Amino acid sequence: MRDKAQPGSPNPDLKCPECRAELKRRRSRQADQCEMVCGGCGQIFDVCDADTVDRLKTPQKE
Repeated sequence: MRDKAQPGSPNPDLKCPECRAELKRRRSRQADQCEMVCGGCGQIFDVCDADTVDRLKTPQKE
């Protein structure tokens, strides 16, 4: 995970397990550094959780 990512910038390392779109930093007035949102389906993920990050990094087999 990039430490100095701009809000809203995509992270090519992390992809949504549902639609495989890149995740972006959540944009809000009080954005949590751990939350990222899918650019495709809008699902929110907690990237501070190690299990979640592993799930997002591993490619899903179809």
